[in-house]
Amino acid sequence: MVVRFSVLAAAIAAFLTIAAVASANPGRVVAQDDCDAASFNAAVPANPPTCVGNGTTTFDSFIGQLVDHKFAGAWHFAPNRINVKAGSSLQFENRGGETHSLTQVTQFGGGGIVPPLNLILFGTTTPPFFFFPPLNIVPAGGTLTIPAATLTPGTHLFFCVIHPWMEETVRVS
Repeated sequence: MVVRFSVLAAAIAAFLTIAAVASANPGRVVAQDDCDAASFNAAVPANPPTCVGNGTTTFDSFIGQLVDHKFAGAWHFAPNRINVKAGSSLQFENRGGETHSLTQVTQFGGGGIVPPLNLILFGTTTPPFFFFPPLNIVPAGGTLTIPAATLTPGTHLFFCVIHPWMEETVRVS
């Protein structure tokens, strides 16, 4: 009887340790961009400024990339695919000079909340499919935690509602 209790106690302790490690070691996703503050802020005046970064991609070059390729390569998530264990949270850090989001979607390939970008990318000013609240908008330099309770086992798709070519696949096992 003592041996069974010891084995059971060891198994419970191991499970609790694994659960604690999983929640203590969240997945991490980083948003990056390369906006040139002077040209972005001149083209899209806003308060707070559209770009607070020190990138080298001018606004005209950014728009040219979107017209030619339907994405701007320096605007991305790193990594763009991540595996996390059930019970883990997801840390999102915006290292770019612009505001980004990590918003859950039903599928990739749709527009975001910026009608002029939607028009360039998709030929329409409205997003063609539904994305889930919350939008999880994070300003430059900010961070966000997607709680473990949100990340049920399976595949979760996220994108930036501002820059909809920025896509993230999160697999939870």
